[in-house]
Amino acid sequence: MRNRPDQRAARAHPRGAVSQTGDARAGGSRAGLSSSGGVRDPGLISVWSRRAARLASAIVIGLALGGLTEWSVPHLPFSLEPLGNSAAPWVLIAFVVALTGRAKWESLMLAVVTLLALVLGFYVVEAGRGWAVSRHQVAFWSIASLAIGPLVGLAAGSLQSGGRTTAALGAGALGGLLVGEAVYGLTELRFSSPAGYWHAQLVFGAAFAVGLPLWRSRRYLRGRLGALSASLAACTVVGLATLAAYQIS
Repeated sequence: MRNRPDQRAARAHPRGAVSQTGDARAGGSRAGLSSSGGVRDPGLISVWSRRAARLASAIVIGLALGGLTEWSVPHLPFSLEPLGNSAAPWVLIAFVVALTGRAKWESLMLAVVTLLALVLGFYVVEAGRGWAVSRHQVAFWSIASLAIGPLVGLAAGSLQSGGRTTAALGAGALGGLLVGEAVYGLTELRFSSPAGYWHAQLVFGAAFAVGLPLWRSRRYLRGRLGALSASLAACTVVGLATLAAYQIS
């Protein structure tokens, strides 16, 4: 939980590839230099400029929404309280940002950077409002960002450019993160947080893990069962791992 010390009793929950032109030019040059005289390839420079812009956007979005999350904690109604105290909203934000990546490695980087920026934005605003910042919570969520971010990024990258099985594993992994946290909320936080919220998150995570593989395999009837099985297996493994991580945190 990203909570202040005096709130813990009330809130017990922790908280594609480069364009064809860029590829052709990059492949024919060495370190961004043209073969004619050491002049940098404009196409390659444009590619990296766009990547830098996406990275900067991820940082800005993370800082802004992290700060907004901290602000929302005392203002949300009880029925939506976990929005400011759970990981699912941040995971979905990082996933959406990672979808803007043009390659799997870029999606991975964007997801990690977004999550770290969310953590930083949250605690900077908390400190700015005069609340004591828990070093343990900062360390926990920073480590969680480094651990979960690659998974979220790979899920986003696989959904964009992977095959049916790879995309199904990505969908299952993301759904497992949501399902695992929802199960924790329904079991360990049943007396301190709204069950309706956790039920909605559980349904959404399961629907994502089931629906996306079926949709991706809609033209390949024989591949549906295999894709669905891969997604459900990933969802189960990641869900149990998420639940275990919350149990020991």
